[in-house]
This record gives sequence, structure tokens and C-alpha cells, in this order.
Amino acid sequence: MASRKEKNKLHFWGIANAGEGFISIISSTYMSIFLTDVALLPLGMVSAVMLVTSTADFILALTAGAIIVATRPMKWGKLRSWLLVCPPITALFSIIQFLSFPEKPLLSAIIISIGFIIAKATWNLSYTANLSLINVMAQTPKERSDLNAQRMVGSNLGRLTGNYLTPLITATLAATISERTLYPLIMVAVGIFFILANLAHFKMSRSYEAAPSDKLAIDTLSIKEIIITLTTNPQLLVTVLIDLTSNMAGLTMPALAVYYYRYVAEAPLMVSTHMLLTGIAGLCGALSVRLFGKYVKDFKRALCYAYLIIAAALFSIRFIGHNMYAFLASNILMHFLTGTTQPFEIGLYMDNVTYIKWKTGKDANSLIVGLSNIPVKFAGIFRSFLIPFALASAGYVAGAEPTPALKQAIINTFSTIPVLIPLLGYTMLRFAYKLSTEKVEQMKKEIEQRKI
Repeated sequence: MASRKEKNKLHFWGIANAGEGFISIISSTYMSIFLTDVALLPLGMVSAVMLVTSTADFILALTAGAIIVATRPMKWGKLRSWLLVCPPITALFSIIQFLSFPEKPLLSAIIISIGFIIAKATWNLSYTANLSLINVMAQTPKERSDLNAQRMVGSNLGRLTGNYLTPLITATLAATISERTLYPLIMVAVGIFFILANLAHFKMSRSYEAAPSDKLAIDTLSIKEIIITLTTNPQLLVTVLIDLTSNMAGLTMPALAVYYYRYVAEAPLMVSTHMLLTGIAGLCGALSVRLFGKYVKDFKRALCYAYLIIAAALFSIRFIGHNMYAFLASNILMHFLTGTTQPFEIGLYMDNVTYIKWKTGKDANSLIVGLSNIPVKFAGIFRSFLIPFALASAGYVAGAEPTPALKQAIINTFSTIPVLIPLLGYTMLRFAYKLSTEKVEQMKKEIEQRKI
């Protein structure tokens, strides 16, 4: 059991999530613009690289939780060990992901793809371990909510920093250092921070996870048990579909915004301002949950309202897209709302952990919360189709003067399929999700009674 002094250290929980957000947002937001405008790959090759990497990332995300629950713990603990082992590998291959070679597009595409896939494979493992630790450390629903909110504060802070500094650094230093060199250098600094931030979580969680020699710590699930766990609870699929909303908005929209300011508003320097303000909005959303979440009696109803407003904000871009400031305001609102929804969405996965433990007696913590990575990866696959398709359909040519057709295609991309995702989240949560707060608390009591 952790001491009061050690519990106080948890006020800094979320710093590793800042590292996660920082390193991942550069990959998700600036990957496509790097491929098209820096590595200068043909659009067909860009589409292929984005599809291959995002699909591989999706598959790897599916297996991260299974790998953790099926693997006997290393000497630092079943969850904490991944925070020590994976980040250096992630950092190294994140640098390789942004290496490109003039006049050798195929070689560039291969190296970028390999770097991305290996970096994401290890990122997924440390991400899942970090998230799983919350269920281990939290003793009450309030503690769980607080740690989840702090996690999202850190994640949004990392995304904000990455989204703001990356275009600012590249625009400022472009005259002296080529973007081809700048991106790998940026990833060196980001990678070091990612390693140190995970090391902080590793030390903070030392007193919460059982030692490897403890029987509970070496409890693992077989392949058969993993399959049964994933296939006997229909609420898991419902939860993943609900969770698409914030991830689709948070990961796909910033990548589109880069093209919006470059080709629609024709104000590329506004990208950093956009990323700063939307990042602050997401951070404020997460902070509001940390400060006022205890007053939300029915967070599932609050999520439903938020999803409807997010859909309306996205659809409004079709009508206000040619006004840069109205576009920015709509995005600020959307990111504030997704900042508030993310801590609650993670709570849905943790409800499923309780349900499965109640139903089967098995602790599938890492397996279930690892599924929260699926919507993130689906957003990547979605982005890999959406952006190249929108650009190609309007006759996009890197560096060419933007045409009215290209401008309208980029605006319309915000207000078509992305609008359907929050509406899907609303429908699933309103009509298909069956794990009420009262039911989950009753399950927890019954689980405790079995231990007596």
C-alpha cells in the first residue's frame, strides 16, 4: 500500500502521457505533410505509406494488451517494466520515421514505414501499461476519475506543445536548416523527453504494483482465455465505437487543419496559432473534468450532449470554412468538448474490466484498457484514406497555387464523414451501452465479497 507521501506524488501523474501526446501528435498530424511536401513522395506512394503504417499500427494496438496479460512479468513488475523497456526503442525509431532521401522516394517510403511501425509497436505497449496502472492505483471511483483526468491533462498538454512548436520551429528555421533535417532533429529532443517522462511514471508507481514474486503479479491469461474474454462481452465493441468520437476529432482534424491554413486560408503561419489555441481548449476541457467532474452525476448523459455539439461544430465548417476565424472558433469548441469527453470514455473501458472480473473472475485489466488504443489507430487509417482522397479528387499538386476546387474539397472534408462519427457515438451510448454506474458499483461490491 502506498504511503501518503507517495500518494502526493501522484499529483504529477500524467507527465508520461504528456510525452506520449508529444511524440504521437507529430507522427499523426505532420506525417502526411512531411510525406507530400518534405519527402516529396508521389500521392499514390503517400497513400500507400499511410495505409500500410496505419493498418500495421491498428493491428499492433489490438495485440498490445494481449501481449502484456499473456507475458510473465519482468523484474520491475508486470506493468511498470514496459515503461522502462519500450520508450528508448520508440524514441530511436521515431527519428528514423522522419528520415528521407532526395531522388530516392521508394527508399524513403520503406525507411519511413519501418521506423513508424516499430516506433508505434513499442509506443502501444508503454501506452497500455500506463493506462492499466490507473486501475491498479485507484482505490475509489473518485481516484480513478482524478487519475484519468490528469492523464488527459498531460496528453493534451503534450499534443498542444507538439502541435504548436513543430510548425513554429520549421517555419522559423526553414531559412537556415531544411525541413528534411529539422524533423529528425525535433524527434531527437521529443524522444529524450518521452523516455524521461515514462521514467517518472515508473518511479511514481513503484509502491502500487505487486512484486514479480507475488502470485498475483504473475497471473497471466492464456490465448484461449484472451479470446473468450474478448468475445463474450458485446459491450466491448459498443465501447470502442463510442470512443471513436474524441479520437477522430482529436487526431484527424489537426492533420486536415495543416492543409486548410496552407491552401484555403493561405496563411501557413496560422497553423501554430491554431494548434496552440485548440490544444489549450483540449487541455482546459480535461482540467474542467479534473476540477468539476465530481459534480457530474451522470457522465454518460453528459457525453451524449457533448457528441451532438461536436457533430454540429464539424458540420458548421461547411458554411463558415472560408472565414478563417470562424473556422478557428469552431475547432476550439470541438477540441474543448473532446477534452472533456476523453476521461469519461476511458471510464467506460474500466467499467468493462469490472464486468469481466465479476463475470469470469479474471483480471483482464491491460487487455481491456488496451482496446482504447483501437479508436486512435482507426482514426489513423481513416486519415490515411480521407486526406489523400480529398487532395487527389481536387487535383492537388505539392507547392502549386491552390485552386477553388482544392479549397472547397478541404472544407468539405471536415463536414462529411467526420460528422457521422460523433453521431454514431451518441447512438451507441444512448441505446446500446448497458453498464450503468449503479450496476458497475454493485459488481465491485460482489467482487469484494468473494474475496472474504
